[in-house]
Amino acid sequence: MADFDDDDLDAASEEEHAAEQAAQFEAELQRQIALLPPQLYETMQPLLLLGSVASYMLLGHDDDPVPLALKELLSYDLDTLQLVVAAADNHSLARLMAAHTLQLFDFVVVGRLVFESALDEPLRAYLSRHQAPEGGFAGPRQYMLTFGESLLENIAQYLAGTDAELREELHLRRLQTESIFARLDDTLRPYYPPGHSPEEIQAEALDAADEAEDAEEPAVHVTFNAGQRVTLSTALRLPYILAELGETAFGRALGGVRRLRRKALERLAARLAASDAEEPLSLSRSELLRLYQAAQVCALSTVTDVMATGSLEDVMRNAAARSEETAEEIAASAHHAREVLLLLMAGFVEVVEVNHPDDEEIAEAKAEISQLAELLAE
Repeated sequence: MADFDDDDLDAASEEEHAAEQAAQFEAELQRQIALLPPQLYETMQPLLLLGSVASYMLLGHDDDPVPLALKELLSYDLDTLQLVVAAADNHSLARLMAAHTLQLFDFVVVGRLVFESALDEPLRAYLSRHQAPEGGFAGPRQYMLTFGESLLENIAQYLAGTDAELREELHLRRLQTESIFARLDDTLRPYYPPGHSPEEIQAEALDAADEAEDAEEPAVHVTFNAGQRVTLSTALRLPYILAELGETAFGRALGGVRRLRRKALERLAARLAASDAEEPLSLSRSELLRLYQAAQVCALSTVTDVMATGSLEDVMRNAAARSEETAEEIAASAHHAREVLLLLMAGFVEVVEVNHPDDEEIAEAKAEISQLAELLAE
């Protein structure tokens, strides 16, 4: 006769019991789903949407004080939020309400608090850009506060029923969450999906305006030789490199020059590099001004410390130092490169000024870079 291990019997019994409980839970869940109004998800969808956007804006910076405090107090984080976001119809919403009721409670509490915090303004601005559904309620904030409060009362009633002690625990949980927001409101900063921050939206609009301006009728036709095309293409890339490095006040200030935005500079540099040396290059008014200012920046860079590590001559000398040339050869090579670069840049700037002596826009473009150049002397 085979021997039976008591531990095996206990494990089998526990598995059977667990399976029975799961079956009972599923049966009860299906019963509850059948009792729910068919429009439940449709009714709650605006709140779920607004609450999820609010939580994403809050939790995106997950190492910030408020998200860290919420995770410690409530275990509320992006994983918890995903449980709520996954509800996409009546069935999944009912399962959420039955199996993750406390998480839904926290979701609504946090969502309401975000709308009452320093994130309220950027949150509503973001929602307005993406056309959050407003039909049927008086604005997202008021809807979230009003309907959210009503839902919290229903959840508390569902969880606690007549258990006064449990109801008090839920009340305390909510008070502690509110305390986190009250104490740490000044640490809140909005998180945006890539490409959706106000700065990125504004940059996109400015880039579109640059592109439209560059597409206007040509203002001049210029023939460049091969060396000029390569050198001027390099000069067009220098301003945004300096701005992104941000090592000097001059470099940082370049980021605010309207004609030296990266996409416009890259577009013109690519067109210039690909142009035929035998054919005149057509430049719109904005492109001429952009190239003019880039040449001024490059000319300044050859002789002054624009990178907090020296001039372009110093950079070229340091790069050449890794070769087998002598110190004298390296210095001579770098100096010659600087002289050629300066000659080409200054020559182009002079040609523009000589051919447009009374042009106000060119005078203003020159003054803008000259004003920034004063930062190099500080």
